[in-house]
Amino acid sequence: MTGSPSTRLVVLRGNSGSGKSTTARTLRERLGRGTAWVEQDYLRRILLRERDVPGGVNIGLIDTNVRYALDHGYDVVLEGILDAGRYGDMLRRLTSDHRGTTLHYYFDIPFAETVVRHGTRDNRDEFGPDLMQDWYREHDVLPGIKQTVIGPDRALDETVAQILTDLGADPVPLEG
Repeated sequence: MTGSPSTRLVVLRGNSGSGKSTTARTLRERLGRGTAWVEQDYLRRILLRERDVPGGVNIGLIDTNVRYALDHGYDVVLEGILDAGRYGDMLRRLTSDHRGTTLHYYFDIPFAETVVRHGTRDNRDEFGPDLMQDWYREHDVLPGIKQTVIGPDRALDETVAQILTDLGADPVPLEG
């Protein structure tokens, strides 16, 4: 078992350029202190410089980071492509083991739209549509897990509001 009955885990999955990171950043701001943001990209690409391969070291590292934060009373927003075939077993175990609220969201965005969204990102020059096409998994929902599918017509504020409502959270007022 991991976490406590009061800890919350939000899993945001989807293809590159689907809006997961922006949603995670905004969600953490709205939830305030005590919310950890675990980014698959940071742990896999930056920390480990590991390719996304079956059985990759990053899978266990993601699991460990999420559990550590939950076990220390943090709420966690876990975000990444998190391909169902490679990460599914870990995500199902986390969901089963977590004693608090766990919610899964899958960003189901068509490839053409992910390319448009990628063009607005700070890291747009790090990789392009060709690589994104290699990574793209159409409708990569996670079997055996209840998840909310977020389509291309959902705006950021609507998505964040839905997640906050689903959590029953009192969001921190935005500064500024």
